[in-house]
Amino acid sequence: MLVRAAAAATLTLLIGGLPSLPAGAASADTAVQRTALAAPNLQLPFPCGQQWRLDTWGHAPALDMVKEPDQQGTEGATLVAPASGTVKKSFYHDNAGNVIQIDHGGGYFTTYLHLQSRAVSVGAKVAMGATIGKVGRTGPTANDHPHLHFELGYDANGDGEASWGFEGSERVKPTFNGVTYGSSNSQTWRNVTSRNCSTPTGTASVYGVLPDGRLTYTAIDAATGQRVKTVLSTATLGFTPKAMATLNFNTILITEDGPGGKLYRIDVITNKDSLAFNPPVYLDSGWTHDLLAYDGNTHLFGIADGVLRRYTVNTTKPLATNISAGSLIGGGFTLKTLTATASNWILGTTAGGLLISYRIDGTPYTRYQLRDSTWQVFDHLISPGGGVYYGHRPEGSMHRYLDTDPYDGDGDDITGQGTVDTSGWTQTLLSAQPATVD
Repeated sequence: MLVRAAAAATLTLLIGGLPSLPAGAASADTAVQRTALAAPNLQLPFPCGQQWRLDTWGHAPALDMVKEPDQQGTEGATLVAPASGTVKKSFYHDNAGNVIQIDHGGGYFTTYLHLQSRAVSVGAKVAMGATIGKVGRTGPTANDHPHLHFELGYDANGDGEASWGFEGSERVKPTFNGVTYGSSNSQTWRNVTSRNCSTPTGTASVYGVLPDGRLTYTAIDAATGQRVKTVLSTATLGFTPKAMATLNFNTILITEDGPGGKLYRIDVITNKDSLAFNPPVYLDSGWTHDLLAYDGNTHLFGIADGVLRRYTVNTTKPLATNISAGSLIGGGFTLKTLTATASNWILGTTAGGLLISYRIDGTPYTRYQLRDSTWQVFDHLISPGGGVYYGHRPEGSMHRYLDTDPYDGDGDDITGQGTVDTSGWTQTLLSAQPATVD
């Protein structure tokens, strides 16, 4: 029934009062015959890994798109650019609702109808995968049914834009991830997976503590998820660690698991072919935190008994006097894991499986519940930046995830990227150097 509603909506769209074809404009068939540059390399306009249903109904080569498997989640779904370009149009149309058109160069434009909201303005430069709006049902021709009406157009008459929304306009068959859609009416494609996946760059530097007190250093290629190397120390910490935060490539903060809450600084000498560090430097007591995380921009976060505090670290090799007394952010932070994803952004999981992101922009802070379940399987969560997350499971496996936009407060664009290793990660504490991945 929902799918049929989409069909009715698009048939109405064809006879609605959308823009008329400019004088002298060519049809889609003529546009194809005209000498043209290669069409842009499009990906589906949704975050990496999502699956969508595509239908031509009676308006090929235009497509209507709803989310699989049952269309639930279509309304409000994140819409991303299928290729880089410049926003040509961003406005509300009386029939089509919220409309965006992007100029991808070479005479090719993509047009999006019925959006719930628009996140870009005319003239904005967008990269592939950048959020441009939300899927909705605005405009009477949406027939009150959430879906994305998508068109690829080619500027056949050279007027600097592509007409859209009606039979005989300049729309042409789109190709997503090498597969062409929209050849004829009444076609349906089920479970089309988005490959609109940004590729992180950089190396994740991960420090850890083994059960016997030795330190480990692991380098992971963020683009491939492959572990580049792991080195171990021969020396041990000499105390039982409780919480850990990496300040920079050769400086780590670790607390002792004891009533005094002693805080130590670990100065790494080398981690090239082996891992060596100086004897731990005692800094202060009272650090009874269960979790620590450093955001790469002077902010150290600590949680003790559900209370979050933010400290300022004003040097790369801090003494006690270089760490502020700490400001209270709030209570109720009953997190099982904690990491920092950017300056004043932290991320954690709960024992119940929630994945939660916080923007610490003062008090009150802003909380975003990204996922409602399944994340309880991880006993450590770490991020080197760039929307890359690594989750460690107690049996020793390390799993990687990519958040296309880690600051949109929406977990819909988080996708699993496979495992780094299925076993072998036996560390009791793990911490990533912040901001090493883009």
